[in-house]
Amino acid sequence: MGLWHDLVALFTAALTFFSRSTGSYGLGIILLTVLIRLIMFPLYRSQLLSMKRMQEIQPELQRLQEKYKNDKQRLAEEQMRVYREKGVNPFLSCLPMLLQLPILYAFYDMLERYHYTIPGLSPSFLWLPSLGQRDPYYVLPFLGGLSTYWQTRISMAMQPGVAQQQLQLMSYIMPLMMFYIFWRLPAGLAVYWFVSNLMTIGQQYLTIGSLGVPAKADPQVSSGARGAGRR
Repeated sequence: MGLWHDLVALFTAALTFFSRSTGSYGLGIILLTVLIRLIMFPLYRSQLLSMKRMQEIQPELQRLQEKYKNDKQRLAEEQMRVYREKGVNPFLSCLPMLLQLPILYAFYDMLERYHYTIPGLSPSFLWLPSLGQRDPYYVLPFLGGLSTYWQTRISMAMQPGVAQQQLQLMSYIMPLMMFYIFWRLPAGLAVYWFVSNLMTIGQQYLTIGSLGVPAKADPQVSSGARGAGRR
């Protein structure tokens, strides 16, 4: 817990520094969010690269599933052989995400507890009367839900066919959940979530483009990604 409190304290000090430097709590949150996403970008790129490799071997794995559908042990052995030959670790795509979660949650924890009390600075930002209170016009909850939907759709293009089908329902549920969550939470958290989503979307396009994988953010993303895997 000491390390956790140290991380939260570090984020608190950084937000205070950025807020004083810019004269705005809102800009401070935005700058700190951008900095954190940039620091974590190598982890995120590693995750997308692992997902791409998994996507590339899906046609071969599907042939094995059809060939050994009545022999689960042989199927598992053949799948492990393919993973070894292609240098793919099916669990590696989850590792960067697990490493990112403590950092992101610590930032979330910091914002939830943050007191906007720097002398001379107002907690208001743009149309928001206070970043420590809910958005009275529900603009940020809507933007948070919309950006979550967009990000999920792009992520689906990197997933194997079966995983895409499983994510279809989640791509509709998550935005509604995010709208409800940020409708109830302080606006500062909603600013963080929206900016973080925009950064992630930009990193997705940048990474997917550099890896040569087409990103699709529409309901037909599943078929497009399968076609990319065959190529």
